[in-house]
Amino acid sequence: MILDYRHIKISSRLLLIITILSSCLCSAQVLNDSISMKSLEEVIVTGTKTKRQLSSLPLPVKLISKNEINEINSSRLKDVLDQQTGIIIVPDFGGGEGIQIQGLDSEYILILIDGLPLIGRQSGTLDLNRIAISNIEQIEVINGSSSSLYGSEALGGVVNIISSEIKDSLSLNIDYKLASYNTNDINLSTGLITKEGKKLNVFFNAYSSDGYDLDKTDNLNTIDPYNNYTGFIKYSFSKSNFSFFSSARIFDEKQSFRINENLFGDNNTLEWNSNSKIGLKISDNFNLESDIYFTSYNAEEDISSGDIIREESYFDQFLIKSEVRGIADLGIQNKLILGLGYTDESLSRNNFYKNSITQSSVNLFAQFEGFAAKNTNYIIGARYDNYSNYKSQISPRIAFRTKIFKDVFLKSSIGKGFKAPDFRQLYFNFTNSTVGYSVVGHNVVIDVVSELTENNQIANLIVSLDEFDKKLKPESSLSLNLGLNYNPSNQLKLEINLFRNDINDLIDYRVIANKINGQNVFSYFNLNKVYTQGIESTFNFRPNERLNFIIGYQFLEAKDKDIKTSINNGEVFARKSSNSPSFILQSKEYFGLYNRSKHTFNLKIFLEAKNDLKFNFRSKYRSKYGLFDSNGNDFLDTYDEFVKGYFDLDIAASKKINKSLTINFGIDNLLDYTDPSNISNLPGRILYGRFNLKL
Repeated sequence: MILDYRHIKISSRLLLIITILSSCLCSAQVLNDSISMKSLEEVIVTGTKTKRQLSSLPLPVKLISKNEINEINSSRLKDVLDQQTGIIIVPDFGGGEGIQIQGLDSEYILILIDGLPLIGRQSGTLDLNRIAISNIEQIEVINGSSSSLYGSEALGGVVNIISSEIKDSLSLNIDYKLASYNTNDINLSTGLITKEGKKLNVFFNAYSSDGYDLDKTDNLNTIDPYNNYTGFIKYSFSKSNFSFFSSARIFDEKQSFRINENLFGDNNTLEWNSNSKIGLKISDNFNLESDIYFTSYNAEEDISSGDIIREESYFDQFLIKSEVRGIADLGIQNKLILGLGYTDESLSRNNFYKNSITQSSVNLFAQFEGFAAKNTNYIIGARYDNYSNYKSQISPRIAFRTKIFKDVFLKSSIGKGFKAPDFRQLYFNFTNSTVGYSVVGHNVVIDVVSELTENNQIANLIVSLDEFDKKLKPESSLSLNLGLNYNPSNQLKLEINLFRNDINDLIDYRVIANKINGQNVFSYFNLNKVYTQGIESTFNFRPNERLNFIIGYQFLEAKDKDIKTSINNGEVFARKSSNSPSFILQSKEYFGLYNRSKHTFNLKIFLEAKNDLKFNFRSKYRSKYGLFDSNGNDFLDTYDEFVKGYFDLDIAASKKINKSLTINFGIDNLLDYTDPSNISNLPGRILYGRFNLKL
């Protein structure tokens, strides 16, 4: 990777922030919650940036414990999230896998590790396969807008990954998993706690696979062989009222692939991040916290024929984030958090009109947590983001929880979210060398199309260039959640949540010009208004200590408001096939947004037999969904072709040999379901064995 010193240039504003952070020594020790914490598995920290008991949080939150992560024998983050109600794993065109929450795509979901964001969304999706999970303590998922605390990219929700903490004075953990397609997952973790309370955690993961081929009719692999490595280290200590925390992570992946018999490629990815936190407990009622975070993501790809390089591409992103927070305990179970943050980001990419793009922002946020009555608590918060490249944003949120009957609690939240235009939507300048179409970012359309016109490549303009004098607006949303929790005992728990997300100024692309070669030029606009709504429910029944049933279901409706209006006005036509006559489409025949299923279902059964023998059965169902328009009216209706609904069944067993050694066996996708044309990330039946050794 070539080092660009512009990536490490710190602006005067950042220096000011760092000065503030250096002077504001803040405490990593979090104020005790007014509600006692029963266990770590009941604690959630994402939603409020303060520790709270999960059951008291007035937000739609899922918590995935370390026990569940271990029992399902997952290797990557996507394997765990794929088992959760309302979460759908979706592949992108670049080969990565992201998540969909409440019908909102992965580009609207913020992914955090220990509360800090990951970068590297080459196609809008952050690939979950980058994240090893053997050192994860728990995973927290918040549904709905969280922009009031986290700003852009949290419009649809947040996934926060909490790394493991050492619990013994000296420990060593060795974990190895061997699966089909010569997939190897090696994990080493160690840690040390000194008498002075200093903690050191070290983690290493090596992951490799021979890939797989779902289509035997050609000589190409669906997924080519690859290998990656993850290293993670963190150190912390506290003394008197002072505390310090530091961590660093690195991810390195290499893959060689073949496009056809004559073209070959190499893809190299390097990601690293570093975080430091300092603190001081000012008094029993007031704490200060601060952190500074650096992260970099670099991807390089070469396509060659023999010794001749045909195409080179690179993606180089760098981000600096700093934040200072004050947390005040106002008594009577009331808490106030105030924060100031700064972010500086740069991106270099070969398909950009400019070699390097930079952007900075300053944010202020405030949140009050309080109790209106004995059984009623609430959260009120808001965030202000001031960006260097576009309009400032204000994101408020309010949520409350109240007891309405014995063991029945009502939860409700409403919040405004936003998603800033990304660098790709603003500065992209890409022309497909094979087909000949072009995709141009909104901010550079005038320059790029003018150059194409001068070179006699434009046949006619469909959209006037004057339209691009207007700035691209951030996408905004209004997120509403209304739920009931029923928990009469430790054996029974029922959660039901109704949700609605309205998104305005949705950024989409459309044709702006026709080229001489018969292809089109596309660019990005604020076009559509869409909504997603539905219901998600989880039923947890534990009849005894050895048996646990978890049943989840989601109904989803996701549609474009403008299309619905046009249909209601009789302005939309459809045809059953490309050769059949057209007819006016009825409202009930409009299916909705692409890649959304109306029904998803999951079932998990955990059984603990005698002699430390455990079994689990996990099944999920996803109903039909459409990936593209097949009858030529530019949206999804019932006469298009759909991906059929399917079941996936996983089984696993584990046996604890002694206090140090545990062995695991399992089969993922027992029914061996595949769909090579539409679901490339489902490789078929996977057999595996695993052992875990704790010393």
